[in-house]
Amino acid sequence: MTLLSTGFSRRFAASLCVTSLLFSNLVSLPAFAKDPELTVYNQNFALVKDYRDIPLKSGRSTVFLDDVAALIDPTSVHFKSLTDPGGVGVLEQNFRYDLISKSNILDRMVGKKIKFRKDGVTREGILLNPVTNYVRSGNSSHKTNTHEFAVQTDEGVLLTSLGEVIVNEVPEGLYPRPTLMWNLISDKGGTHKTEVSYLTDNVKWDCDYVAVINDDDTEIDLTGWVTLDNQSGASYENARLKLVAGDVQKIEPGGRGNAYAGRVAMKSIAMDEAREQFKEESFFEYHLYTMKDRVTVANNETKQVTLVSANNVPLTKKYIYDPDRSQYTTWLRGHNHYFGTFDYYYNRPGQGSDTSTYKKVNTLVSIKNSKNNNLGIPLPKGKVRVNKADSSGSLQFVGEDMIDHTPNDETIELYLGDAFDLVGEKKMMNYRRDTDWIEQTYEVKLKNRKKSGSVTINALEHTFGDWKIVGSSHKWEKMDAHTISFPVTVPAGGEQTVSYTIKISRK
Repeated sequence: MTLLSTGFSRRFAASLCVTSLLFSNLVSLPAFAKDPELTVYNQNFALVKDYRDIPLKSGRSTVFLDDVAALIDPTSVHFKSLTDPGGVGVLEQNFRYDLISKSNILDRMVGKKIKFRKDGVTREGILLNPVTNYVRSGNSSHKTNTHEFAVQTDEGVLLTSLGEVIVNEVPEGLYPRPTLMWNLISDKGGTHKTEVSYLTDNVKWDCDYVAVINDDDTEIDLTGWVTLDNQSGASYENARLKLVAGDVQKIEPGGRGNAYAGRVAMKSIAMDEAREQFKEESFFEYHLYTMKDRVTVANNETKQVTLVSANNVPLTKKYIYDPDRSQYTTWLRGHNHYFGTFDYYYNRPGQGSDTSTYKKVNTLVSIKNSKNNNLGIPLPKGKVRVNKADSSGSLQFVGEDMIDHTPNDETIELYLGDAFDLVGEKKMMNYRRDTDWIEQTYEVKLKNRKKSGSVTINALEHTFGDWKIVGSSHKWEKMDAHTISFPVTVPAGGEQTVSYTIKISRK
């Protein structure tokens, strides 16, 4: 007899009772997984390889496996015998996910006698309607739960919310956990070492970096953590853990393919133990990191592992004034509150239409991923949080940014925020046009309000078409076909004015 109740403690007791009833009708289950392998991708899925010793009969056998991940992709399941790969065939494979619950049991009890206890009184009758109903709306339908039940009693049809329900047995076809079932055929009997592999959702890993800048902003120390989050509905005891980094193509429901990014740790420089925890290798067009020691990854667990310690990495800091980087969307600023922005300078009295409202000077830092700089390995996508010690020695947060997959000998650039004491102003001072060309003259003021120390600010200009600079007060650099940079040194407490004229062909 099984009691179904809305109370938590009674529900828990019922689940134990139901489980014992169910297992008494099933064949013996294989032993719990031994030394599984878990390969985790950062796009919230993992490949599980489950190794078990299973006794098989000569001929046909039915095997149940009920401690798989609850969020398994059943279309990805693969079963094989490692003992006799050619001698064991899979005739049928099923995934049973209709689980034991109050609603599922009652749905199967429609037309059968039940007992129910409400307000301290126990009654019995035949259940006439299910828990789950489907309500049609237009061309679609959705599930809804019944709040009142119809029960045929000796006194007539009773409409009630039931309360606690007592059933004599659990209906067939319900399982305490998601269960895989195979119908196998084997050439010979005996114990087989088998491998079951499948993909499951809700297992992911992320790499987060913490950086500390030194006093004069010339070097940086890096520390990295991998955060592994398992919400797949299964635990992996004593697992061989592997992490994949790279843009892996995975087809999503609906047929669209998406490239996702796995994240991997950086090479440890100062901490030998962290460096030795993972072995890195090239794998197809990705990078594979295998953890040296086995690890237990429990269900509903977040686990962090140290992966990085790179000290005294040379750092370059630079300032960018780029007032026109959002020129196609700046018209939205200040008057379209749906975009969550408000420009203080929009429509201010005395502001000419040729005056750029963007006055921020951006602060960026960059490091070269090379062996000479104490790095020099493939670095994955991840968030980098940057700190610096204040005058008392206490670390303070100064900004964060995301890095993309960065191969060896490439440069990482982090945008940390905007400089408080640096200001830029840009104006168009003259505009002329003819049938063959357009000529524009700009003036950019760069101000350094720091108490000490000169800085170099790179003022950027974006232009299009067939252009040339016909006059400039300062040296300039062509960054690409449409970007010009004016690197200008501004002393503390001072300012510099850059003026230049661009001529653009209209042909």
